[in-house]
Amino acid sequence: MTIPQFSMIVAAASNKGIGKGGKIPWRIPEDVRYFKNITCLFRDTHTLNRYETKISKPIVKRQRTLESVEEKDKPVLVTNNFPIKITDNIPQNVVVMGRNTWESIPEKFRPMPNRINVVLSRNKEYAKNLPKEVQCYLSLKECLENLSKQEHGTIFLIGGGQIYKEGIQHPSCENLFITNVKGKYDCDTFFPEIPSDTFKLNDNDTIEGIFLNSMKNCEWVRGVQTNAKSGIKFEFQIYSKCEHILDSPTKKYNVNSLAESNSNSTTSSIPTPSPSLEAVSSPSYDDTTSSLPSSEDEATEES
Repeated sequence: MTIPQFSMIVAAASNKGIGKGGKIPWRIPEDVRYFKNITCLFRDTHTLNRYETKISKPIVKRQRTLESVEEKDKPVLVTNNFPIKITDNIPQNVVVMGRNTWESIPEKFRPMPNRINVVLSRNKEYAKNLPKEVQCYLSLKECLENLSKQEHGTIFLIGGGQIYKEGIQHPSCENLFITNVKGKYDCDTFFPEIPSDTFKLNDNDTIEGIFLNSMKNCEWVRGVQTNAKSGIKFEFQIYSKCEHILDSPTKKYNVNSLAESNSNSTTSSIPTPSPSLEAVSSPSYDDTTSSLPSSEDEATEES
């Protein structure tokens, strides 16, 4: 059995804080849009390689030109194209979260659309509370083993704190999508320290290469951004395994030119998880603090 690779995505303050008392201590609609774009549309190298034979249109490399050095240093806005339309022929991406993160999503907005939703909980009976299309597992290990038997796109761990702590130590964790919120915030839940001997912060040129070849309907945001309403400064960063830097600009795949397909036809057939599975020795995933950004739909309305 081959355990699939996965990424993690989080917004964290300069002191690694991600939440307090079950709430996020900032409101950044741009980060919510970014979260939606990445978790719906980013296709990692392993996913692109896995579905290589299903690509039916020739690859046309998309070029992005910059008029000057000054323009290169200016922030580039994330697309406001909503709702997101997935136009490649790869199955939906996966979002894996703890129970409290799931419950922090307003009921009318869950499960998250255009993604396979997975909830981790040590409560064997919790699966009975979930919609039938949502998968539920007792541990990250069990989750990854079951996903290895399914058709899916890129896997993202989206919180909370315990899942991040376990995920960053896992050998299959490949990429870290970090929204670096400038400043220190009073928090009771923190993102773990990023081990410098394991992960490397990608420079902007490498990141633009990743997005040119792994994204659809989304542009990379270069540099520090400032939310106009709150004045909060933040920056989107991507870390990757030191021995495996993410896609270069010469990567042969480009999701922007993949074949159009009906996104409904790419949804995986999701088995109903068994609540009677025996628990394995692992930490609790029923965190008291959610790390999830505010409602995606609310952020869209604000923008």
